[in-house]
Amino acid sequence: MRRSMVAHAALALVLAATGCVSAGASRAAKRDRYLITSDEIVRSNASNAMEAVERLRPAFLTTRGPTSIQDPSPPTPIIYLDGIRYGSTRSLATIPALGIATIQYLPPIEAGMRYGLGHEGGAILVVTKH
Repeated sequence: MRRSMVAHAALALVLAATGCVSAGASRAAKRDRYLITSDEIVRSNASNAMEAVERLRPAFLTTRGPTSIQDPSPPTPIIYLDGIRYGSTRSLATIPALGIATIQYLPPIEAGMRYGLGHEGGAILVVTKH
């Protein structure tokens, strides 16, 4: 009887540990919805940052709509290249894909906290391989 209880307890421990490991592994395999890695860019066969974003995370480029009645055009993200303001989303087409380490999207609130006012469309941060 005692052996049976010990065996059941050991089995429960093994199953619990296995469940924890597999849950962690599956979370690691998920892609980050706000980050594009260089590996993803290479696999996408994109030639520039704009193509990479359009193929891998097109939601980076979409916004919810106009922020005021006076300006009916929806806000777009501001692009930063290696921490320096680079331009509008059109400027992504000038950044070669092979030189990119990561592309990260910051939602409007985070972009505003980091870079100040005027980021109603968020920000796209492109970090190159130095």
